[in-house]
Amino acid sequence: MSKKRHSGADDDKEKTVAKKRKRPCGLTMLPYEIISTIFIQSSNPSLPIVCKALYQQLYYCPDTLKIAFLMHRTKNDPEKALEEASRFRFFSYALMERLDKMTQRTVMFCNKKIPSRLFLAEPTETLQERDQLILALLERGASPNRPKGYPIIKSALLGRLDQVKLLVSFGADPTAQNNMALRACAGRNNREMVDYFLDELKVKPDSETLKVCVQKNLWDMFQLLVDHGAIPDMSTIAVS
Repeated sequence: MSKKRHSGADDDKEKTVAKKRKRPCGLTMLPYEIISTIFIQSSNPSLPIVCKALYQQLYYCPDTLKIAFLMHRTKNDPEKALEEASRFRFFSYALMERLDKMTQRTVMFCNKKIPSRLFLAEPTETLQERDQLILALLERGASPNRPKGYPIIKSALLGRLDQVKLLVSFGADPTAQNNMALRACAGRNNREMVDYFLDELKVKPDSETLKVCVQKNLWDMFQLLVDHGAIPDMSTIAVS
């Protein structure tokens, strides 16, 4: 009997030890100030998604904390911090202004790529804010062309004539990727956009753009391009 009792007591003790081992480390139980410091010092952007509790505390933290994280991560280089910030979903116009105030100057974004997500059609509720960010980054020296003409091509695809004009005013190349922007709006039968490329920017249409119009039976657009100097070649005739 004593052996059985002893064995049962040992089992209970082992279960208690096992339960203690399974307990969480207690990071989420630390004060917010300590968690914030750990987040900054870790330079690890994945920390907020370790668990729901940390996500709620860190993902929606003040911009000052995000900037402190970015500055530590980039060894207190404001330009690198701004470039790094642009890669995160939390990047905003307000955060950029806060960085300016903290450094007491306008932080530049010279020849850097504008985040591609800013040019997407969705979500529409953030469109105005994204347009504001695009303009602000261009004013700070962002490249209107990198990567490979994507900004103007994507804007043309979406029918954003206002965005195309903005990019051109900052030096975007309307002929990037062999007239891809013109081809995109011609293929969508966007007469207003096509007129802008042909009449104001003097872009010369090519046979590839004609081919797109033939494939989509856009004969009025086809004729417009021909009137502006596009010459059909054998491949265009074959498509028709």
